[in-house]
Amino acid sequence: MESKKNRDWFGYLMNFAAVCLGIVITFAGQGIINRHAEKNEVKRSLLLVKNELQDNISYIEYSDSVLALFSDAAEFLIRYEGRYAQAPADSMAAYCNVPLTIFEISHADDALELLKTSSLFTKIKDQGLSLEIIHTYGAIADEIAVVRFYHERRSKYLEDALGGKVKEVLANDDITAVQLWDAITSSREGKQYLRELSRLQMSHSSSEVRNTVNNTIALIDDYIR
Repeated sequence: MESKKNRDWFGYLMNFAAVCLGIVITFAGQGIINRHAEKNEVKRSLLLVKNELQDNISYIEYSDSVLALFSDAAEFLIRYEGRYAQAPADSMAAYCNVPLTIFEISHADDALELLKTSSLFTKIKDQGLSLEIIHTYGAIADEIAVVRFYHERRSKYLEDALGGKVKEVLANDDITAVQLWDAITSSREGKQYLRELSRLQMSHSSSEVRNTVNNTIALIDDYIR
């Protein structure tokens, strides 16, 4: 009888231990699954950040090309000032409208905001990478702010250059490029605008921020590899 009770208790303990072990294994397995899913979510979010950083490099490079085009156009128009009728016709056609173009630049930070508003930012194990991402987006925002300042300043000079008698010339639908720039450069404001425009590219370089972005992209690639 005593032996049977012992066996019953032993069987009960074994069943209880099996149940406990099953619970532990279930929780441990679920933990592994959750950590794996979390790791994949972090990886997907960082890939979005990487793609957005690459887009921002494209925006900055486009901005650089626009600044270069403005400078080239201004230098050409300064070179032929007072004798636009003698300027090469193809170059005149290519450059005459460039200084009058309205230009807008922006940057993207949706992926960063998504990462920050989710709990995934805190799940990045490399704190240095997190800080570098924030620093890089800050550098991009600063770069865009500088370029916007240039264009706001340019717009002010352009507004002055197109005032006065130039307005009357612009009102003529049949105005030629030669007549337009003869009119613009006949004023002090018009000459000043072209000189301001020619200095845009010389006074600005985005190489540092582009290097920062590329370095951060490389760090992301190393982390998610």
